[in-house]
Amino acid sequence: MDGRHTDSTLATQDRLVRLTKFATVGAAAFAVNLLVFAALDGTTWYLVAGAVSWLVANFSSYNLNRRFTFEEIRFGYLRGYRRHLSVYLVGFVVYMVVLWLLGTVVDRYVALVCAVVVSGSLNFVGSEFWVFDPGR
Repeated sequence: MDGRHTDSTLATQDRLVRLTKFATVGAAAFAVNLLVFAALDGTTWYLVAGAVSWLVANFSSYNLNRRFTFEEIRFGYLRGYRRHLSVYLVGFVVYMVVLWLLGTVVDRYVALVCAVVVSGSLNFVGSEFWVFDPGR
């Protein structure tokens, strides 16, 4: 077995470990999102509830990913959070569009789950290659 194959296998294994940790953090952030959304549901328009719950979940997600998923961070907290927001704001737009479109035809909670899954997939790619990339 040559060294490149071994390095590639290790990189793939590392990425799978990070993906698993990211999914675990994502599940925790989703729980936060769902709890805040449920607390606001009925007291405000569902898109406002979705935006507020996203903001709270986003903050918890960054902190958990910073400590648990992407441990080799070489830059400060605020710089990292700015990078996080630069990626997650794109995810936020996708999240809100999916929530809005699906929220008009299915239950708001089903729309919320779909919005989180779609935007969360984009967020992992951005986190892996920009937000927490130790080479940047």
